[in-house]
Amino acid sequence: MVKRALLLACALLSSCTVPAVQAQTYTQAPIPEAQLLARLNGVRAQGVNCPGSGRRPVAGALSYSAPHAQAARLQAVDMGASGGVSHTGQNGSTPRIRAASTGVNATSVTEIVYLAAGLDTEQALSWWLGSATHCYWMTEGRYTHAGASVVRGPRGTAYVIVLSSQPR
Repeated sequence: MVKRALLLACALLSSCTVPAVQAQTYTQAPIPEAQLLARLNGVRAQGVNCPGSGRRPVAGALSYSAPHAQAARLQAVDMGASGGVSHTGQNGSTPRIRAASTGVNATSVTEIVYLAAGLDTEQALSWWLGSATHCYWMTEGRYTHAGASVVRGPRGTAYVIVLSSQPR
């Protein structure tokens, strides 16, 4: 049922071309989060021109990880409540600390964040792709696992993706 909903949601997005095998990867992710990860994998599969770094090579598909999604949710809740865009949590935590607290044990961990007034996953992805730093890191080939969170808070909708290399 979730797979069918994800495929329908992707069909409604004009540039979402995700093979059924990839859609199955995200059956445990909520729909907005699954859309973000599916679209990100689509970008990684085709390669992309990033501002400042030029053409990024094709990168492998990211595997969905519930611990990564939990780490993303910790920051998304903070951002949605505070209305601030930051990689530092209200308690002083960093992306690596949040990831470790949810069970992510990897050499490389990064987080991409976005805050907007409404729910629009395409807007978040477009903003990230237009940012030299975000575009580079979300298409980095060493990252193999990811989890996303979209949280509608009193001060905005926060979009957070946590990516990591292969877990140790």
